[in-house]
Amino acid sequence: MFRITLSTYVLMQQEYSASEYSMSTALEDALCELIIPDSIPQDLYDICSQLEELTVDEAESILEALQHQLRWGNAHRNVNQ
Repeated sequence: MFRITLSTYVLMQQEYSASEYSMSTALEDALCELIIPDSIPQDLYDICSQLEELTVDEAESILEALQHQLRWGNAHRNVNQ
């Protein structure tokens, strides 16, 4: 869910600035179609609120780090065991 939110944020930064389109808005926009908004974990809301004013470069770096962790890190090892 966090990766979807970051991707939505990066995409929307082509049209809006970070002050016009927040991470919290990206969370709501990205996940509204996928799940019932009331079931979004509070932790994800908290993370997104901490990342307000994130730059596109920073968001893309986080996406890259998450992808690397999923592919090569502990998450990958746990799935394959």
